[in-house]
Amino acid sequence: YSAADALGVLKLMAFSLASNWDSELVRLKILTEDGPEALTALDPLYPDWLLVTEPPAVQAGPALDRLAEDLALFTATVGQGGGSNNWALAPSRTATGRPILANDPHLAPTLPPHWYLAHIRTPEWAVAGASFVGAPGFPVGHNGVAAWGVTAGLVDNTDLFIEEIGSDGASVRQGDRFIPCEVVEETIPVKGSEPVQERVLITPRGPIIGPAMEGEVGAVSMQATWLPPRPLRGLFVLHKVRSFEAFRRAFEQWPGLSLNVVYADTASTIGWQLIGEVPRRRKGWGLLPLPGWDPEVGWEEAPLPFEEVPHLANPETGFIATANNKPIQDGEGPWLGADWIDGYRLTRIVEALQARDDWDLADTMALQMDQHSLPWREMRDLVLGVPAETEEARQALELLRAWDGVVAADSPAAAVYEGFVAEMARRIVEAKAPRAARWALGHGFTPIAPHTLFGVRRVGHLVRLLREQPEGWFERPWPQEVADALTAAVRRLREQGGADPEQWAWGRLRPLTLRHAVGERAPLDRIFNLGPFPWGGDANTVAQAASLPADPTGNPPFIASLRMVVDVGNWEASRFVLPGGQSGNPLSPHYDDQLPLWQRGEGVPIAWSPEAVEQATRQVLELLPRG
Repeated sequence: YSAADALGVLKLMAFSLASNWDSELVRLKILTEDGPEALTALDPLYPDWLLVTEPPAVQAGPALDRLAEDLALFTATVGQGGGSNNWALAPSRTATGRPILANDPHLAPTLPPHWYLAHIRTPEWAVAGASFVGAPGFPVGHNGVAAWGVTAGLVDNTDLFIEEIGSDGASVRQGDRFIPCEVVEETIPVKGSEPVQERVLITPRGPIIGPAMEGEVGAVSMQATWLPPRPLRGLFVLHKVRSFEAFRRAFEQWPGLSLNVVYADTASTIGWQLIGEVPRRRKGWGLLPLPGWDPEVGWEEAPLPFEEVPHLANPETGFIATANNKPIQDGEGPWLGADWIDGYRLTRIVEALQARDDWDLADTMALQMDQHSLPWREMRDLVLGVPAETEEARQALELLRAWDGVVAADSPAAAVYEGFVAEMARRIVEAKAPRAARWALGHGFTPIAPHTLFGVRRVGHLVRLLREQPEGWFERPWPQEVADALTAAVRRLREQGGADPEQWAWGRLRPLTLRHAVGERAPLDRIFNLGPFPWGGDANTVAQAASLPADPTGNPPFIASLRMVVDVGNWEASRFVLPGGQSGNPLSPHYDDQLPLWQRGEGVPIAWSPEAVEQATRQVLELLPRG
């Protein structure tokens, strides 16, 4: 294992957590398969009534129509031919008078977990928290003075370009001529088979990736801030920071994945820094793949200056929160992108944080488990007011009318709601883009990223359409379509759970399984996998357990891969938990010993002081240099 391997892991994370390259491909598929009207109708703009990070507790407001500009550029040149929460509380908001920092990154439900809990101490520095397996550093943790946690920032740091390859197979069009590309021959060893040879063309914009994508996307190149070899500091030096300013300066050199990093320290400072380089585009807004041969497209050589990247310290609200949401209002700062996750989780977190000023660790951990559905609150009156002309629709409305809006594992009404949302999302998409529907509903382009954000961003779009009910979308009026979707949802629940609604509990029909790569085949699944077990929540609840419209009862693609709550200054009281355990060996008692705690919303301490470490020690492994 070498530094190159660690950099490879970081670049793979940047690729899989980038918010926009796959969204560009989805837009391209909708545009080429179903036309510009379908794309305009189905593009899930960030809901203007939901919140941004900065200023805290402020609505996003109207979005600028950047898509229309990129559509015009595309059609003029080419013609027509497709998670996580964190927050920091200031002492004014806590019962202890110390800051509290919380974080729960959302990743796939895999075993062993993505994270490894650790405490490292040297004569010069110490750090405790969660390291990301395969890379040095602690993206989540504390150093005895400051604490920090991360969520995906989703800044648009990656663009795709449509390329025209020359007849020699080794050149691309640039303006009115063809220029040679760098050609790299990659040899990929395959266990038990012959090595695979891949010929990669590297254009002036970046490598051509089209052949690696599902869906016949053509010759498409990728330009990304994280692809070129550049100096990296950022997460690798946080164990040494002692102030928010030093924390910020660490990320001046971070051409890696885009992240929201929240901060709190023993001087009572709380802060937020959006990290990762932001490109400056010469033309267009990065929402659609543009023609690479157009000399006016592409990026300026230098990225956005670090001082212009949003950050915040000690707001008057007494808290800072992020949840993969739109960070700032359009027009209030630099252009950062358009493909944010709907701000329902952020809005629910802010709603809870600003309601009280006596937060403690137990209540903060309870908020990480919150399963209230804000989208249902917004659509409730609209849905309950539709005519019920079938027995199934009447039963659906009866259950929903009595529902408290909590997407609990034992709730039949939650299953009705989730089935209805998936059914309406599918109908809305298929009415406008029947050919590209699978892409618009979140189907991905590669096994590395099997789902796109379009799938989890359909709910805000649904709420907007239910409010506006634009004419001509369906052959019949919206209320009748909604009633028919309720009927279809109940019929599907009866097929899955029987006639008795008590058997429709959301967690029973949509359980959670933590899957190991070796457990993909029987009978090894019974040894390596954990579950299935009932689990609540969805993509828009604080307790993340996404349900995709194309497969609403499938295994959740994203969950809290780690939870951390830090009592800043009282380090021994802080709590951490993984969905599984520290070990990757299913025969080890530490393979799954944290799972019950994770299910209950509890955690374990990481001993900090030398005395606490000595008291907690059960075994010692001494590593000595060879020879």
